[in-house]
This record gives sequence, structure tokens and C-alpha cells, in this order.
Amino acid sequence: MTKKEYLLKILEQLEPVWDLASGLKIVVEQWSLSDDIVDTLIGAVESGIHAARSEVAKAKMKKWLDALERMKQMEKQSALQDEKELAQLDELLNSF
Repeated sequence: MTKKEYLLKILEQLEPVWDLASGLKIVVEQWSLSDDIVDTLIGAVESGIHAARSEVAKAKMKKWLDALERMKQMEKQSALQDEKELAQLDELLNSF
């Protein structure tokens, strides 16, 4: 699952409790966005969580923010694993 797909899933869940979620969802669905823009939108979601008025809305949004954070950690681990595998491949190629 890409950052964009994951962000869309989170925005869908936030639509009932956060007014901006619908608009952000349309932007994410309709536009071709770079990773930097997706990261910026994730930041907007984080800001929305901090600005939430009701405790129920805050709790729900916090849950999804935690999920976003786990996704970021998984991406970092995946990138490190990719680098390790590439280094091993380079070693193998250099041994010939």
C-alpha cells in the first residue's frame, strides 16, 4: 500500500468527524501528487487532529495518526532492508 492509498483510507475514515477530510480526499484522488505533497497533506491531518473540538473526534483522529506513524516506520524499515539487499547484490557482482 502506497502513502497515497493509505492517506486516502485514513481520510475516508475521518470524513464524518473532520470537515477538511472530504476536500483533501478529492485532492489526493484527482491529482498526481509527489511524496513531498503527500507528506504535507499528512501534516495537515496531524494539524487537524490537534485542532479537533470534540474528544470523540480527537480520539478517532489520533487513532488514524498513530496508524500513519506506523506506516512511516514500516517504510523506513523497508528502505533500510532494500539498501542492505542492494549492498549484498553489489558484493556478489563484485566477486565475479
